[in-house]
Amino acid sequence: MTASAGWKMALYENRTLASAITAAVSGMLVGYPFDSLKTRMQTHHYPSLLACARRSIAEEGVRGLYRGLVPPLLTASAAKSLSFSVFEQIKLWLRNHDPYINGGSKLGMPNFQRTTVGSVALTAAVSGSISGAVIAALCCPLELVKVQMQLANLMAKGTNGLTYETNDLLLRVRDASGTAIYFASYETVKETLRRLTGSDTTGALTHMLAGGTCGVVSWLLIFPIDLVKSTMQSQVLKPKNVQKYASSWHCLRDIYARLGMSGLYRGVSVSLIRAFPIHGLNFVVYEWARAAICRITSRPE
Repeated sequence: MTASAGWKMALYENRTLASAITAAVSGMLVGYPFDSLKTRMQTHHYPSLLACARRSIAEEGVRGLYRGLVPPLLTASAAKSLSFSVFEQIKLWLRNHDPYINGGSKLGMPNFQRTTVGSVALTAAVSGSISGAVIAALCCPLELVKVQMQLANLMAKGTNGLTYETNDLLLRVRDASGTAIYFASYETVKETLRRLTGSDTTGALTHMLAGGTCGVVSWLLIFPIDLVKSTMQSQVLKPKNVQKYASSWHCLRDIYARLGMSGLYRGVSVSLIRAFPIHGLNFVVYEWARAAICRITSRPE
């Protein structure tokens, strides 16, 4: 095997990793300022998204919106590539070990053969939940560091270090459920659009629509969990004797009691504004890079 053939083989075998890294970096650079504004609106009171942006830029400059970028930028590539890799591997495993192909259909067992829109959604949801749980276990401490850096300029001095429970069940639930919803809605919309157009393949417009939709849907469903997570993590920057909440459940009950359901969606506007274009871009880049690698290596997708 020549050197050229060798690197092409390596690139093809790792196409999911390479494509996910490309998508992660592009999405992070475009979307991070919105993530910073979301975190600030969740943990501090601003009359509007525009007011939050104006005050943040006036006090810290545009660079302030990228405060804390380095840790997630360095880890996002690894996390997203791992997430997509686990997702794709679990999808393949479910298809190969599906009870449906061994007579399970007679017992009414799940179908992971992706022959219907329902089976596509089910396979993606199961694979996504496992992928999300893996990522949560590995990235929780880094998530805490990111939130601390985003809020550092707004909080009083004095900190106890990383004393917050970084293995908090709430973050695991958020990532497992959020990733399940994320991948399931993406693949469902993508497959539905493919069937409606009667095509065997999908293009950039389909990927943008499916990616944008999955971003909006997943944020709408998991935002209250994310709000509580950010609120709890922001406490780490305060002295322990003035920390308000003893647990995530305590935080959730207090916010709901004081502000109602709308309080649990404080800051959701910035997440929804960024969700469609950023997640649409994410999947457009991912699918494009994956297809480009297959073309370069002259191998099937």
